[in-house]
Amino acid sequence: MNFQERVTKGIKGLRRSLWALVGPGWLVMLADVDAPSILTAMQSGYYLGYAMIPWLLILTIPLYFIQELTIRAALGSGKGMGELLKESYGAPIAFLSLIAMLLIDGAAYIGEYASIAAIGIIFGIPVVVSIALTLVFHTGIIAVGGSYKRVENTLIAVSAFILIYLVAFAVIPIGIHGLTQSFINILIPSTYYDSEYVALLTANVGAVIMPWMLYYQQSAIVDKGLRREHYTHERFETAMGAVMSEALMVSALIVGYWLRVKGGYVDGFQEALLSIYKLISPYWFIAASIGMAAAALLAIFVISMGFAYGLSEHFGWARGFSRSPREAWRFYLFYAVEIVPAALIVLFMRNLTNLILDIMIFNSLALSIPLILLIRVTSRKDLVGEYAIGRARAIALYVVAALIVGIGLYTALTSLIA
Repeated sequence: MNFQERVTKGIKGLRRSLWALVGPGWLVMLADVDAPSILTAMQSGYYLGYAMIPWLLILTIPLYFIQELTIRAALGSGKGMGELLKESYGAPIAFLSLIAMLLIDGAAYIGEYASIAAIGIIFGIPVVVSIALTLVFHTGIIAVGGSYKRVENTLIAVSAFILIYLVAFAVIPIGIHGLTQSFINILIPSTYYDSEYVALLTANVGAVIMPWMLYYQQSAIVDKGLRREHYTHERFETAMGAVMSEALMVSALIVGYWLRVKGGYVDGFQEALLSIYKLISPYWFIAASIGMAAAALLAIFVISMGFAYGLSEHFGWARGFSRSPREAWRFYLFYAVEIVPAALIVLFMRNLTNLILDIMIFNSLALSIPLILLIRVTSRKDLVGEYAIGRARAIALYVVAALIVGIGLYTALTSLIA
């Protein structure tokens, strides 16, 4: 075997190892770092410096433990979230949870399309072309339907481009004094009275955990055919994804902070990317544009998969990418059409970037319904068997849910009063 053959064999082996290591837990965490989340992190760095970094690191903990519930529910019951909630609480309550997710999905799609359209304009691509290409890519994944693994491999390839943002740690100097001070400041209560601080904190919370994440991971585990012996691996994968997700958010925050230092702007996707071009590097601008577009595309894929899973499970339709489009045509149909209304909104209402923070805040409120239901489900041994969580953990998760909703309500009411 010559050198080239050995290299080729090594690359194939590395790819197989990576593909075996990552799956639903990795994809849901990378999809969580979507384009609006990246912009939210940049704005946090721009307006507040390093103040949000401690919170982003702390949020890794609830992010993991909340998503880990989906592993327990999937492996313990063998059912997706839509089906499990309907059997446990009845059709009306389960459908209410779906409606909450649908509202979040629509808001999220607007943010993803707005980012893709903004990037396209920078490169001279008309908005209608960017939107049309996105719809084609999204629908095109149906061509590899009939094998969950083929679909997952496609999404893993897309997720790799988002990791570009980690380059920020290497190319941008980090002020240790400012970073240290940010950890000290979270212990000072007066910090929290600043409305801008609270609004950005709420937006970052909303950017971390979203309803569609719960539906997607639980159903994808079932669709992939994972069994009880995969429990430890899936937990590790989810933990690894949670750490990577927040590392990407921190890296985007650092970029936003550096743009402020250099005199740039981050009030919208175009402003942020053009500031990167002028003040950091044209090469980093291209990389960041690719990363943001990939983040938006992956989110669109995963969000629509989550809704198609949940809706099909609720109505008892054939579902899953392990089934052919002919066999599960309703599942594929709703996967394809859910994103269309948001595409039309972006086509006719171009200036939507200012809605990003509001969407992130709304996420923190809409999360409450499916999250509370999931905590209750995973607390019941009759539903998930040995994977049921203990009373102490359930109480801790309820407290986390209450804090998330409380912060969201406070921010929403403050905005209305202002």
